[in-house]
Amino acid sequence: MAHSFPTSGQPLGRGRIVMTKRGLCTILAEDGERLVLCPIYEAPDLTHRADIPLSWRDELILGLKQNAVVRAIPFLKQRRAVTPQQARLSTLTLTQLRLRTHRELQINALESSRLPFFSGRHTDNHPHHSYAS
Repeated sequence: MAHSFPTSGQPLGRGRIVMTKRGLCTILAEDGERLVLCPIYEAPDLTHRADIPLSWRDELILGLKQNAVVRAIPFLKQRRAVTPQQARLSTLTLTQLRLRTHRELQINALESSRLPFFSGRHTDNHPHHSYAS
């Protein structure tokens, strides 16, 4: 039985699983031809504060090992660079992902604003004081 996937321009939907060169990801948001994706990892050796454990239902549907996680660190990808899969994350996991992503973006902004200028990650446009006079 052949599966038909949405063509370019048609919404894929939040929570939809897609395959990229990086591996499995889930769609967090869509903006025209751009997708906001979060990666899915099978039992990572190291965990990150942004990791959300997948439910047993999600692991079963995706065919993943126990202890799989979705990482709430979004990245952009062009729609044409992904291959849609039939599976979707559960509503509960997707809700947790949206909340954790929002929190992670806030934490990253706060951390970036506190870093010293020479770190290369300072994001505000205020002039910095030079201590070498």
